[in-house]
Amino acid sequence: MVRSSSSSSKINKERPTAVVRDHGLLYRSKARGLLDTHNLPALQNLLKRDPSAYTEEFLAQWNHYESLRRIFASGIGQHIEGSGSEGASVQTIRLSKDQQDKFEQLLSFVAQLAPSYPDVTAALPEHLSELLLEHHASLSPDTRKTCFRALTLLRNRNVITSEDFLKTLIPLLSTTTSSEMRSTLLHTIVQDLKHANQKSKDPRLNRMVQGLLFGMVERGMNPEGSNVVLHRADAELKGRTEALWAVRVASEMWRRHIWTDARTVALLAMACTHPHPKVQASAVRFFLGDLHAAENAGYDSDEEQESSGADVGRLEHQSKVGKKTRASERRLKLAQAQARRRRKEQSDKALDEADQETGNMAAIHLLHDPQSFAEGLFENLSRGDKRHSLEVKVRLMQLLSRVMSVHRLTVLSFYSYLAKYLMPHQLHITLILVSLAQSVHEQTPTDVLTPAIRKIAYAFVHPGVGAEVVAAGINAIREICRRQPWCMEEDLLEDLVAYRRSKDKGVSAASRSLLLLYREVNPAMLHRTERGKSGALSLAQGKQAERFGVDRREVHGIQGIELLEQHLKERSQAARDDSNNGNEDDDDDDDDAKWDGWELESASDSDSSGGWIAVSSDDEQEHFELDKSDVDDASDNEKTVGEKEPDPRPMSERVREARKIRRQARKKRQEQGSDSEDDEAMDTESHAHGTDEVQEAAQAPPEAGTDTFSELATTKILTPADFAKLNELRVQAAEEAVKAGGAAGARARRELAALQLSKKRNPNTHDVLDESDILGPRKKAKADYEERMASINAGREGREKFGSNKGKKKKEVASSSTNRQKAKGKNFQMVSKSWGVRSKKNASLREKSKRLRAHVNQAKKRMK
Repeated sequence: MVRSSSSSSKINKERPTAVVRDHGLLYRSKARGLLDTHNLPALQNLLKRDPSAYTEEFLAQWNHYESLRRIFASGIGQHIEGSGSEGASVQTIRLSKDQQDKFEQLLSFVAQLAPSYPDVTAALPEHLSELLLEHHASLSPDTRKTCFRALTLLRNRNVITSEDFLKTLIPLLSTTTSSEMRSTLLHTIVQDLKHANQKSKDPRLNRMVQGLLFGMVERGMNPEGSNVVLHRADAELKGRTEALWAVRVASEMWRRHIWTDARTVALLAMACTHPHPKVQASAVRFFLGDLHAAENAGYDSDEEQESSGADVGRLEHQSKVGKKTRASERRLKLAQAQARRRRKEQSDKALDEADQETGNMAAIHLLHDPQSFAEGLFENLSRGDKRHSLEVKVRLMQLLSRVMSVHRLTVLSFYSYLAKYLMPHQLHITLILVSLAQSVHEQTPTDVLTPAIRKIAYAFVHPGVGAEVVAAGINAIREICRRQPWCMEEDLLEDLVAYRRSKDKGVSAASRSLLLLYREVNPAMLHRTERGKSGALSLAQGKQAERFGVDRREVHGIQGIELLEQHLKERSQAARDDSNNGNEDDDDDDDDAKWDGWELESASDSDSSGGWIAVSSDDEQEHFELDKSDVDDASDNEKTVGEKEPDPRPMSERVREARKIRRQARKKRQEQGSDSEDDEAMDTESHAHGTDEVQEAAQAPPEAGTDTFSELATTKILTPADFAKLNELRVQAAEEAVKAGGAAGARARRELAALQLSKKRNPNTHDVLDESDILGPRKKAKADYEERMASINAGREGREKFGSNKGKKKKEVASSSTNRQKAKGKNFQMVSKSWGVRSKKNASLREKSKRLRAHVNQAKKRMK
């Protein structure tokens, strides 16, 4: 009975319910800690599920956060003044570790719930900005990171706009002293701007950020003018580091092809004359396409993560042979998206590398006032001659020369400034010569170039220096004269051309290149025996030298157009032969494939004949001088007769349908036994609206007063495929001419080399010089450590790790050579003191004859 009473008491005892309400909080088990309001993650979970039911609880935590924030802010700014021997001292009150931890927890809690309670947390972004900007130096590193993460969370959830977010982060770049924090800030700024401009450009945001960056750069400039050189201490005080970070943000946005406008270029151009040396060097490196890898270290972290993604091929194979699940499809889509991004980034990286090889020419083209920029850059270079290091001066020379070359500018003092550096023993002399030659163009005055050429000739081209120095001097003079041929003097040219008989390959090649240049541009300056066949013929035909100031960038026809026209004629002739042999269907199928993917204007939009109207030179005035009333009358007549509506279908479908009708008509005529001439006429009539313009141009006979070039150029719009075929035909023609030999073969060899070089170079930057253009052909350089080790490892393939294979290859039993065999291969200095050598030297004539006779007898025995 006792047991039964105890069991009944247990049954009657009240069991705890699964859900308990206490102080407005719902929890399932007290052991899980949900009853404790200090458990902020659990409370955060409840508030996110039902924000309206827990408004009072959030207000309690918000008030707690507000009180701690006020204490925190007042504690940061509170100072205690004390007296000492040296005067009053200032001591900052630091909060305890527990208070800081509690404040960081509440800050993260409030930032997570800010989207759920927007009215209560409206002042939270201002609090975070105030803490980060005004009290950044007094915050602990953990508190700084917490504030930054909270602000980033608000931006990711669209609680604040990009303008407010970036207005806090950009000034913070120059305030923080943590390198890790700076790299994180820079990465966040770039990513936010990238996402804002991903679908379409956001001009309002871009202008706002660019205005901030302009202000950061201008605050470090001298108010009297950017060209006045300051001392390094003053520059550091005025510039600090905010201008440097402004330049890095702008250059990174340009590198990612997000900002490619003139405002970004204007910002970086202004930084090129900044008194802060690091700011100036970074801006100059941007225009030269030579950014340090350290500046890009913080940008490629996301690229490295993406590069370590899953293999797309493996996931595709698994999706085909394995069970299909949503998770596998999601992983496959994610891997494919990452692969697309990697391909795009690799293409952008390839473009960046191409820009780095020849400089950032696109930015140089976008300069607003190139002449003022060049003059300011030269003034900064000349005034800071003693302050700048040689490396900085060389970079400024390079940038100035490229700006002068691209925009055809003239800074006369630049050439006299370079004269003092034109010495063979000068450091970076090849880069200085490149800068001098790069700055020359067709409109450069000859009176400033002639002294520079004389200085190079006297300092570099004489027997007292090495062959490489002579070759560099002649090559530099050749590059200058290639851009401005009129700066050369006849006596100096005669002396330089005489070096073509030098025994050194580099010197002779440089001199011959100068000779060939003047045979083409002005053979009259050469001696009669040096003009060659081409120069003599050009003078005999009355060909004049190119006038001063003529812009060579103007296009005067298309070189090699006759080769393309001949190719089109041969192709059309082959097409006609195939049609006569009954292969029309194959030709039609090929033409159909060529029309795929093209959308062209319908034939009814141009002319009823479907082709170009051949207008002779005599009737041009009659055709083009039309009265307005005639046009109106013609349009009225067309309306009365009834104009056919344009076909909305693509051109490819219309051409296929026309050819299908033509084939059916041809078959029908063949069944009826019609004449071949009638077939030909009907084919021509049915194909009038679908004939290819290329074949029309190739088949049309040339008129009396026109040449083949003008005929093809006026009857067809050349496509990129046509230009590619044109280059291919030019290369083939040059190769055939090279095989022929002679003077024409030599010219063809030079043309072939130029065509092959144009394929490798960027067409937009083909006129950019390099050090190799000045140094010319050189002997093979000494192999470095990596090349030597690669050669050694290649020789070790197919053999044992240690030991020699000598004497072991053709023997049944592996064995090494004998000591007597080894002695025969020793150096004489090693065996000169041995008894065998000394005994032979001191032996008498009888002993020598005896030894020789014994050797002969022994050899005879071996022969038997």
